[in-house]
Amino acid sequence: MKKFIDLTAYLLILLVFYGCNGDVFVDDFRSSDSELTLDGNGDVKTIRFASSNWDFLIYTYSDGFSYPYKIYDEDGNLTTTGEVAYLEGLGKVVCDEDLTGFTIERSNSKELKITVDENARATNFRFMIMAANEYEYQEIYVDISPSDRYVFDHITYSLDAYSYAKKREKQKSFVQSNGWDIPYPCPLFPYENARYEVIFSSEMPGAFQLLGGGNLTVEIPSMKSGYLGLNGKQAQYSSVQQTLPLPDTGQIEVPIPAYTTQRITLWMDYEWFETRYTLHATHPKTGKQRVITGMLQSKMPGEYEIKQEDFK
Repeated sequence: MKKFIDLTAYLLILLVFYGCNGDVFVDDFRSSDSELTLDGNGDVKTIRFASSNWDFLIYTYSDGFSYPYKIYDEDGNLTTTGEVAYLEGLGKVVCDEDLTGFTIERSNSKELKITVDENARATNFRFMIMAANEYEYQEIYVDISPSDRYVFDHITYSLDAYSYAKKREKQKSFVQSNGWDIPYPCPLFPYENARYEVIFSSEMPGAFQLLGGGNLTVEIPSMKSGYLGLNGKQAQYSSVQQTLPLPDTGQIEVPIPAYTTQRITLWMDYEWFETRYTLHATHPKTGKQRVITGMLQSKMPGEYEIKQEDFK
């Protein structure tokens, strides 16, 4: 873990090594803790130091994290923000990023209290606390394990405000000959290659991992008689495009006239819509509620048309 960072440079202006201060007596402030693992479901731990002659900074080295900490003084006043948070004296440092939240508070000069809100990421969240004075320093590495996934409550859609379009696409084209003196019934499955596609998206980082992956099935709206409504369709809540099953419409027969060769072209009308959704979920242990918003896109096959042309 320690190989990932080297932050000594941040404190070179503060540190004077023992070799330059051999005649100065210094209390060893360091804690017995050097590595901590906290549960992402609201864990609390206190780091106790031997003395009070130190300040500290926080450096985060988890992938994909770029968010400024909020630094407060001992009276609760916000003093500054920064991705490398430094606190001198009493006060607290707060991380309230969308997926990870925790507070490191120094209300006692010999203690640091770490209170976890949650870690909704799929992996451990890692950061380092460096406590130091002008003579020595200590690195304390902290891992916050992933919290439990949220439990789905309900989902709603904007059924009166949505984007809609209809587009005709060529599904299939082939040549069929009939050398008989009677019409030939050419078999055709109109919806054989048609695809009913849906996909969810969200502007919120990590929205889909909050619920533990793509195995949640929710009701989705569909077009019926020119209106968008809930008609019993279901799909997985996932950012991966998925194909939903179509009803078995069976086979039709296209008559090919006697002694002719024809090109048969199957055209399909697709109804496309996009509408906003709002999903509500609750954390099973903390009771914290989340509201996730985003867009649902759907492309559903509708009516078809068969075009027959003599082929020469």
